[in-house]
Amino acid sequence: MIRHVLTLLLLPFIGISQNYGYFAGGRSAAMAHSSVALSDVWSGHHNHAGLAFLEKPSFGISYENRFFLNDLSLANAALAFPSKLGTVGLSLSYFGFELYNESKIGLNYSRKFGEYFSFGLQLNYHSFYVEEGNHDPGFLTFEAGILAKPIPKLSIGFHVFNPTNSYKNKETSQQINPIVRLGALYQFNEEVALTGEVKKDINLPERYALGFEYYFIPELAFRTGVGIQPFTNTFGLGLDLGGFTADLSYEYAQTLGNNANISLQYEF
Repeated sequence: MIRHVLTLLLLPFIGISQNYGYFAGGRSAAMAHSSVALSDVWSGHHNHAGLAFLEKPSFGISYENRFFLNDLSLANAALAFPSKLGTVGLSLSYFGFELYNESKIGLNYSRKFGEYFSFGLQLNYHSFYVEEGNHDPGFLTFEAGILAKPIPKLSIGFHVFNPTNSYKNKETSQQINPIVRLGALYQFNEEVALTGEVKKDINLPERYALGFEYYFIPELAFRTGVGIQPFTNTFGLGLDLGGFTADLSYEYAQTLGNNANISLQYEF
């Protein structure tokens, strides 16, 4: 019971307005979530335009233990099916525990226009539950993004979540804020990549993040990152076995504590 009470006290700091802009995957987490310009199966949570550059059907699952409290765990899944007509994908998120939880289901589509530009769009269904409290019947939002590769080795991503500010709970006054992200990836070579991003929630200060990725050998990567507003320091490892990959990350968050993330991905 004490654990549940502590969790409920923490919810105002990490509750509905922030958690519906979910991040996902150990690779993103290890690079301080500087991920809007990345292209992998987790682009279904970060910037759907990145899915258009996938060549094979992909599946991923991830689990994040926030502040080492099981009640604040975040579980995610992603599916992507590329074809000549574009990429269709599905993203799933679940946050919380039996007394309070949030969920999000997203159906997305992305397509390349030429070899160096893509666009992605996702429609979301959200719900949240509070025991003996407010039960939202569910509501819709959408999000969209673009990814451009203007010169070799450079990718630029832009993503907007809930641009119409379409949801507000009349009983609790909780709402889901629009979130805008702009970032870049520079791939120096096959082993080294650097990312940078700025994120803006309309009711919060801008968040800045930098990420770094280095493959010691083709099968093993080291990643690290730093974020500002709030300050976070992250690092992690990635294992690449061809069609199967696994990513681990650890985050030190100055405001509340530490997070750990693990994700598994598979290309068919």
